[in-house]
Parts: sequence; structure tokens; C-alpha cells
Amino acid sequence: MEGNISDTITTFTLPNGTGPCLEWFAGNGLGEILTYETVKMTCAGSRWGPFDFPGREVLTITTSVIGNLLNSLVVFAVAKLHQHTPLYYLIANLAVTDIMTNVVGNVMLEITDIVAYRQYVLLLVTVLHFPVILSLTGLVLLSMDRYVSVEHAIFYHATVGGEHVLGAVAGAWVSAALLCFSPMMGWNCDSMDTAENRLCFLGAVEGSYILFMTVLCTAGVAVVVFTNARVFLALRRRLAVVEGGEQRENGRVHMNQHQIVLAQKKARSVLVIIAVFLLAWLLFLSWQVRILVTIYNGWENNPKMNVHFGVVFVVVVWLVPIVNPLVYAFRLPTLRSVVWNSFRNGWARLWRCLNPPQQVHPANMDMAVIAQ
Repeated sequence: MEGNISDTITTFTLPNGTGPCLEWFAGNGLGEILTYETVKMTCAGSRWGPFDFPGREVLTITTSVIGNLLNSLVVFAVAKLHQHTPLYYLIANLAVTDIMTNVVGNVMLEITDIVAYRQYVLLLVTVLHFPVILSLTGLVLLSMDRYVSVEHAIFYHATVGGEHVLGAVAGAWVSAALLCFSPMMGWNCDSMDTAENRLCFLGAVEGSYILFMTVLCTAGVAVVVFTNARVFLALRRRLAVVEGGEQRENGRVHMNQHQIVLAQKKARSVLVIIAVFLLAWLLFLSWQVRILVTIYNGWENNPKMNVHFGVVFVVVVWLVPIVNPLVYAFRLPTLRSVVWNSFRNGWARLWRCLNPPQQVHPANMDMAVIAQ
């Protein structure tokens, strides 16, 4: 059926340009019948799109295996530790979110020639926003946990517990689902009649939805950077007091040499966290802003938009799930020790199974004694 419809497309006068052509398909009934792959081939050709670049299959498969392995090890280590503390709950939540982000990205690559074009565009924006917003929310909770534990240590250890964090994580998942999947529930161009006013992205996603998500992500980025910057400054102040010898004079700070080394390492790790976080999320925000510019100013002012999206897609969906466990989880010595000991014990068990110890028969032992 799709082949017959595709043959009739030649009877229409398609708009010039890839973007206007895609919007034209989304604005009529063909966008509900033809698949995303068919529409893309009609408007742009086989090598257009964020998913069509040389070596994409090798890159996505390799990074998916590495990312899912690292995050699975994080979840395994947290479960094996049996430490019901806020930090470990938040790290496990971030690992689960990264696994889901990777799975969602791979599923979206496989359904381009199955799902109708208009539905695929809605899925592409909403389904990808869900793990992205969850990941950002998890980083916000981790940053706030670190900030409160450093700036208000007495209150944190006396008040904040695992049950509070579990409630916050559950609230984050529910809120993210309601916000990100709202286009499926009516916040789209069809329901709001905005397709003809050029206030839609690819004729399907309402412009106010993209604007809201951009503002929400910007606020989350600001919170993460602010809290981590405050933590870094607090650690530097404490180290400055120790290095100046003031703790021996007025007793303001009591830190032994081991605590000083830990504080220095923590300060450096906070700087790394800020740098890595800004690199990934400023790239994502630049993509959000570019979508808004396209919606309100048109496609002609945004050449090579699909290349930009391809870079953002690869970084956020496949590279960030690899970086997150290395930066946030495996910097903790306890988690590293659990994973390393588990690997070592597992290898020892495997070696014993493959090379069982030789059993000496009792009769042979008796013969050896007699021979002596």
C-alpha cells in the first residue's frame, strides 16, 4: 500500500528544501500513512538525517555495549553493598537512567521504516526527552545531595535518609513522564491548531513544548553548576585554612593529613564534574535553541541542522552513558573495590571450574605409605 502511495507523490508539487518538504508531509494525510524513512527519502535522499553517517552501526553497537556494561556494574555494586544511603540510591538511579537512554536510542534507530512519519517525529522528541530529563534530574539530585552534605553537614546526617531520596526519585520519574509525554496527550500541533502558523517543529511538535523543555533544561543546568561550584569553593576555603595553619591557632578546622588529601581529591573531582557536565549539556541546549530558531525563523537560516542533531544525539545517547559512571560512580573507592573483588572472585571460581583440583584416591595414598 505504501508503495502505491509513494508512486502518487510525484503528482504533488513538493516545497523546495528539506525542512519545508518534511513539514508539508506532516501537515497532510500522507504523514499519517507513510513511514519516516519513506518521507525522508522523498524529501532529502538516503544520506540525510542524524542517523545516517558512515560507521554509525559500529559506533552505536560499541558504545552501547560499553555503556550498558559500565552502568550494569554500577547497579550490581550498589545492590551488593547493601548501603541504604542517599548517595548510592542516586548513583543507582543515574545508572538505570543511562541504560534506559541507551536502549531508547537504539530502538528509535530500528523503527524508522515501521512507524508513520508524523508519529515518529512525536516519538523522537518526546521519547528522547524522557531519559534526557530523567538524567538531568538525577544529576540535579546528586548535586543537591553533595551541596547539602558539604554546606550543612549536621542537618544532612541528622535528617536526610534513603527514604527521602527514594521519594524524590519517584517524584522525578512521574513528573518527567507527565511532562515529556504530554504531546501524546494533546500538546501537539494537531490538537492546538498551530501547524499553519509555523509554530511547529517538522509540523508535529508544538513550539511551546520545545520552549518549555529548553527553559526547564536551562534551569537544571544552572542548579547543577551552581551547587557544584559552591561545593568546590567550600572545599577550597577549608583547604586554604589548613594550608595557612589557622586550624592550629583558633581551632576552626580539624583535619588530619588523610582528610586533607581526600578534600583535595574531592575538589578536583568537582571541577571535572562541572567541566564534563557543561560540555555535554551546553551542546544539548544549543540544539534546543536551534530548534526554536527554526520554528520561529524558518529552515533557511539553519543549514546542516541534521548534522548538529547527529552530534547531539551521539553525545547524549551513547557517550554520556559511558562518561557518567566513570565520573560519578567509579570515583568512589568503595564501588571500585566491590566491582574489582567481584571480578577477582568470579575469575577464581571460573578457574576452579575449568581446572578442578586432582582427587587422590585413598588406595593410592595407602600404597604410597606402604612403599615408604
